[in-house]
Amino acid sequence: MLDKNRTVSTARPRTRQTGFTLLELLVVIVIIVTSAAVIAPSLGPRAQQAQLDSGAARLDSLVRHARTRAVIERRQVALVPSADGRRVHLTYPNGEGQVRTPPLDLGEAVRLRLARAQGANEQAGIIFHADGTADSIDILISSHAGVRRMVLEPARGSLVLAES
Repeated sequence: MLDKNRTVSTARPRTRQTGFTLLELLVVIVIIVTSAAVIAPSLGPRAQQAQLDSGAARLDSLVRHARTRAVIERRQVALVPSADGRRVHLTYPNGEGQVRTPPLDLGEAVRLRLARAQGANEQAGIIFHADGTADSIDILISSHAGVRRMVLEPARGSLVLAES
């Protein structure tokens, strides 16, 4: 027997929807932003230190190239920094022109300065002689991360990291 007052339900049963609620998404975003705020300051000095290390390595490579060029060509080659210390190029002393080597750009934040001993002749850069030697000179490479002092050894014509 079927009751006439009773109707058959045609509605579908409720299904559970999947996904994330707005509250869950906000909590995850807050956690990510907080983590980034804690980690980001520690990455800045490391990146600046890496720029300084990279500039020192590239300068060392250019010094070796200048020395090799002087020996092969049997004439002096000068390594000359720009006035602002950002770029370094090779040239022939006594107005003979530039060496056909592209200038080294140390980057936006790295600067180079030559520190000569008192009484040393005031030439425009580091002169590499035909026998592969050069005058001893301190080279200061600086960035926001600090200053790296390197010494050019006269006999070998190569850079050595100076003791701080």
